[in-house]
Amino acid sequence: MSVSVTGTNEIIRNIEAKLGKNRANRVINKALRKTGEKNKQIVKQQVSSYIDTGKTYDLVITSNVKTNPKRVETGWASKERAPLVHLNEFGYTVNGRYIRPRGFGKLQGAVDKIKGSAFNEMHDELKELGR
Repeated sequence: MSVSVTGTNEIIRNIEAKLGKNRANRVINKALRKTGEKNKQIVKQQVSSYIDTGKTYDLVITSNVKTNPKRVETGWASKERAPLVHLNEFGYTVNGRYIRPRGFGKLQGAVDKIKGSAFNEMHDELKELGR
């Protein structure tokens, strides 16, 4: 699952000019972590609609801030969980019959929500923290 936010370079340059590079990095990292947590909640909300054992819900995590480009990633803490999530998201075939599980397409809904709100959340967060 991947969502890219573009157009923040000018905001980042303005923050760096106003606050200095080190303080700007702290502000940007804080905004990224906050947005990552909101994205994690959106994914958990979508996954909660098909909870069985609750492992998929419990293992949703957000990474630390990564560089080049600066980003946070939302995913699952267990490498064993990812294939199951993939099957639940896209369906599977058993004996030539296509199966649509309850979670079919739910994560795409999360990606769509995140795409629609991620830029605005980051923009608002950077404005607020840059003061």
